[in-house]
Amino acid sequence: MWIVDTVLTPYRLPFATPWRSAAGLWHERRGWLIRITDQSGRCGYGDAAPLPASGTETLSEAKPWLDAQLTTLIGVTPESACRQLPAGCPAARCGLETALLDLQSKQQALPLYRLLGGRDIYPVRINAAIGALDQQAGGRAVAAVAAGYSILKLKLGCSPIKTELSLLQRLCSKLPGEVRLRLDANRAWQLDEAANLIEKLNHLPIECLEEPLHEPTPQGLKALQSLARFDLALDESLPRYIRAQQLQPLPVKRIVVKPACLGGLVPALTLIGQAHQSAVACVITSSLESSAGLWPLCHLAATADALTTPAVHGLATSHWFSHDLGTPPVIANGRVTLGSEPGTGFILKA
Repeated sequence: MWIVDTVLTPYRLPFATPWRSAAGLWHERRGWLIRITDQSGRCGYGDAAPLPASGTETLSEAKPWLDAQLTTLIGVTPESACRQLPAGCPAARCGLETALLDLQSKQQALPLYRLLGGRDIYPVRINAAIGALDQQAGGRAVAAVAAGYSILKLKLGCSPIKTELSLLQRLCSKLPGEVRLRLDANRAWQLDEAANLIEKLNHLPIECLEEPLHEPTPQGLKALQSLARFDLALDESLPRYIRAQQLQPLPVKRIVVKPACLGGLVPALTLIGQAHQSAVACVITSSLESSAGLWPLCHLAATADALTTPAVHGLATSHWFSHDLGTPPVIANGRVTLGSEPGTGFILKA
């Protein structure tokens, strides 16, 4: 079945509460919903949502790339189009590849995780995203624990280290024993600051610390990882450790996989396989996509969990939006359970 129509629709989704990190403050998320239709009227959807702070192209760079690619799809099958997708703007390519894979899986009457190589489906474990570490973080943490989450992710680097350490210690004193914190500094600190902080974090229930260094040199990260009793992780810095689509030796124990920064689900799955062979842990994380982008990320996480070591993934971000393009995946007790329906499961709101 070949493609007969393509539509690119811009969207603007406001955050219910501004999203704050060391990289800045966001009030909305912008991108394009891609819809590709075949002869039988089946539609595949993808979300092209650039986020330069995470390492993607800009909105203005993505649009002409998408326009140029969409003109080549009419009369082509989604399988053929996927094989011929050029490299380029990673977030735009990710959205377009996702739309093609969604359509292909619907044509084959398969859920996307099956098309990607996954097997019997198990619940995908999810961490809670409770935003920046501030005076209200404790209340959000209590609500997340009550909702069944055991890993809580916090953004650090928004306030002085002394202030954040005090807030962390106070928060940790109130957490149940099985709950752990996943921290993301977004390159906030100098090496000596990070080293001093890590020595104190070693005595707290910390599960991981992402991107601690403003200048993330391999030597500095390796030194910090040797100090830490928990994993350090690469996120924005990950592309510099990928050469010719091959993952290079890493100074840390974990990587954060964001398909929008890697050019799609298939490149992300290839990277996950390479990391698994090197005993590097992988966590699939949202780049604050709409529900059209979150659904395929859950399928990627399910596939990765079936093929590698299961992880707790960072995909609980839809509640930050005041409205969305469709209904996001349902999270119950910190887990998403995907069904057997063809495609990603995304349904566009009327």
